Amino acid sequence: MVKPYSITMSTEVTDTEKRILEAAKKVFELSGFSGARMQQIADEAGISKASLHYYFRSKENLFDHIFNETMDAFMVVVSTWEDTEENWETKLRNFIFEFFRFLETNSLLFILQEVSRNPEFMLNRKKKTKPKKSFIAYFEDLKLTGEIKKINVPLMLVFMHSLCSYPLLNKNFFKIATRLNDHDFETFMQEYPGHVADLLINLIKKK
Repeated sequence: MVKPYSITMSTEVTDTEKRILEAAKKVFELSGFSGARMQQIADEAGISKASLHYYFRSKENLFDHIFNETMDAFMVVVSTWEDTEENWETKLRNFIFEFFRFLETNSLLFILQEVSRNPEFMLNRKKKTKPKKSFIAYFEDLKLTGEIKKINVPLMLVFMHSLCSYPLLNKNFFKIATRLNDHDFETFMQEYPGHVADLLINLIKKK
């Protein structure tokens, strides 16, 4: 007898599972974890509720699978701050580009919404291994060695995350505000990470 799917059983994902996960993301973004129902997800995926339970036994399993998958991808991005031979300007520029692409292609929106709705719920999610060196530790070291200005590093972290995420979380608003057509707006957004990198590098670089 074939066992039902479990997030710990296999790293392979079938077409049906992919369809379920995409449907779950949409429902979670619309209704939040608490408001989402397995029947809603099944309807969105175009399958029966029984089939949904066969692949993912519970709403918690679905959420954990998407959450862990997203965090695994994010850990690859934040590994930028591990020790390498690249200088800090190159590291920062690479991180901004990779972080921006991550935000464009991963399921971060509903996770951010859940943090806002229910912080305690998120604290109970599975914790992933942290990178050896964080953004803050990396730039605090640069301050000590005098390679950058005496900046407020936590404030810079907030600036960077805000500059990268805000336009994507408010994409329709900015399309209207900029009065750019879809093609021109997409071109603008392709160039946008470079502008963010230039701004932050100039902000902290010693003249």
